Amino acid sequence: MLARVLFFVLLSITTFLFLWQFPSTGAQSIPYMDKLVHFVIFFVLALTFHRAFALSARLSLLFLACYGLMIELAQAYAPGRGADVYDWLADASGVIAYFAWHHLREKYLRKQSR
Repeated sequence: MLARVLFFVLLSITTFLFLWQFPSTGAQSIPYMDKLVHFVIFFVLALTFHRAFALSARLSLLFLACYGLMIELAQAYAPGRGADVYDWLADASGVIAYFAWHHLREKYLRKQSR
């Protein structure tokens, strides 16, 4: 129950932040920082989603990738924002990275318990 609440709180905050109109700061001081932010946010969303719901990695990826796509499409209509396929790819990469990490961690733990 707590995992689901945490996931929905993070999902709500993420949605708000992705749709919020941030003032333009000009050139970024760190190249591709926005892609890293997308990756990390979706890694954390995948972690909380995985803890909250007993779904396969494929279904989780499908759900979170669709969410990322909807966010990008919504940004296309938000003033001062824009849709970016590379942001969506960073989102999906964060989810894939979480499940790859989780799979490798489980495999390592099973090996250690033998």
